[in-house]
Amino acid sequence: MFNPLKPYNALPHLPPKYDFDTVPILKAVNAANIALADLNARASKLPNPWLLMRPLLVRESVASSGIENINTTVLRVFEADILPERRKGATKQVLSYREAMLRGCEFVEKKGFLSTNHMIALQREIEPSKGGIRRIPGTVIMNGATKEVLYTPPEGERLLRDLLANLEQYLNKHGDNTDQLIKMAVVHYQFEAIHPFLDGNGRVGRIIMILYLLLTKRLQLPVLFLSGYIEEHKSEYYRLLRNVTKTGDFGSFVLYMLKAVELQAAATAENVRKIEELIEKSEKKIKEKLPHAHDIVLCIFSEPLLTINRLQKALKLSARQTASKYLSIIVDAGILEERKLGKHKIFFSKAFLRLLS
Repeated sequence: MFNPLKPYNALPHLPPKYDFDTVPILKAVNAANIALADLNARASKLPNPWLLMRPLLVRESVASSGIENINTTVLRVFEADILPERRKGATKQVLSYREAMLRGCEFVEKKGFLSTNHMIALQREIEPSKGGIRRIPGTVIMNGATKEVLYTPPEGERLLRDLLANLEQYLNKHGDNTDQLIKMAVVHYQFEAIHPFLDGNGRVGRIIMILYLLLTKRLQLPVLFLSGYIEEHKSEYYRLLRNVTKTGDFGSFVLYMLKAVELQAAATAENVRKIEELIEKSEKKIKEKLPHAHDIVLCIFSEPLLTINRLQKALKLSARQTASKYLSIIVDAGILEERKLGKHKIFFSKAFLRLLS
């Protein structure tokens, strides 16, 4: 019997003994899949979409970190991205999350599977000082306000590795009858229940969900920002996770995650549409005024805060003066605004920052 005060070493292996073929779940799966297909179609229309992934992922990184009470803003993260001296505390951790997501995308693309070692690598990217599988007993999940122990995860490195090996086998096994969006939710629950690391479990667990959808080709690009929904409904998220552990009933948690997919896919598709529209309008404004207008516009929308040096480097311009001249023309066209940040002169699109925030 589950006891929150004792290590849950009896955590069942996957697949779960649960019948997901209920009318509410099947309806929710259908709605989520339709929204996800629309997001894939919209994102694939972006010019050079991978170039835009770095700024787009910052919003997800801020939300995912916020769930763990690592709080900052999208603007501060972009400032830290161009000024290394500002990479500290929360902004440093958010940028590490983004790099972990991008690294995970490389694992999926190059290896075609996700392993325990990949998960460990993602956690080391996020928490380098606390990297690796837990070896010391005593980890508990508690209510921050009341200090009540809510869950004690499994203990012992051998057991944790055994549970992770089972999880690895489950998420890399394709072709069974369970819809992959349901499996995504199950994978997420199981990883959180194993809680294999001293720190960073929640963030790694949320990255794994997106990587799983990329791995199974349900998502073409890592543009599904589930953390925004989870952050907004955080108490319900934790309550439903604990309910699976207490009762073995996956139904409510799966429905929660399917609703997150449906709503976030729809919201992101609309956001991507607006970004695409902004890029097209900007290119039209400078097409007659600047050479290589398309490349310039892609550059300014892959760097939400742009400096003269960054534009010069991105466009491989021989003279800094040329980059400065380009930016003056773009500011005069009303596409970018200019301000001082410390000793630096930065350029930004207020409309683009608003969409990213």
